[in-house]
Amino acid sequence: MMRAPRIAALALAMLAALPAYGQPAAVPPPPDQPVIDCARPVYAIDTMICDDRDLGAANAEMNGLLAGLSFAGLDPDRIEPQADWVRRRALCALQSDGRACVAGAFAERLAILRALRGPAAANATKAQCRGAGRAEGMTVERYPPAILLRDTEGRVRLVAVAPGASSWRPFVIIERDAGRQLVMKAKAARTSCKIARAAR
Repeated sequence: MMRAPRIAALALAMLAALPAYGQPAAVPPPPDQPVIDCARPVYAIDTMICDDRDLGAANAEMNGLLAGLSFAGLDPDRIEPQADWVRRRALCALQSDGRACVAGAFAERLAILRALRGPAAANATKAQCRGAGRAEGMTVERYPPAILLRDTEGRVRLVAVAPGASSWRPFVIIERDAGRQLVMKAKAARTSCKIARAAR
């Protein structure tokens, strides 16, 4: 009866004493690069993007939109930092709908960058928004498919996008956009806005 535990202990001791030959080296994480250099793609996801005409064009447009754009002062819980987005987009390579996932990632990011680069929308509407336990006045700007919220001082507070059909999920999702009610969700935080009635 005592023989089985002794054999198991002996086998474990022998395995522990073996050198770690044949163990693959850890793969380093992808470098933080805001856009892919298609002249020198590094990872499979880079090659997928660079070899696809539409995805390559989206990558080039993103490069142009990022030029001179600063994420300083933006809440990283409401507007995803570029390096975080790049890491999340790289995970599309593991999805069964990899190309559609990457296309969804670019659609979301381009909508956000266009909204951040654009001037305040002429069709902005006032709203009372509640999130993180407080209510405040905001302006709601629509840059389809994105919705941007600015505070009363003109600072961008949040950009949300409706989810598409692929496995890609936007960082901030438009959960409801109906009539005068707008609900957006970022991680676990939800922002709910009641849009002011149009002046007559």
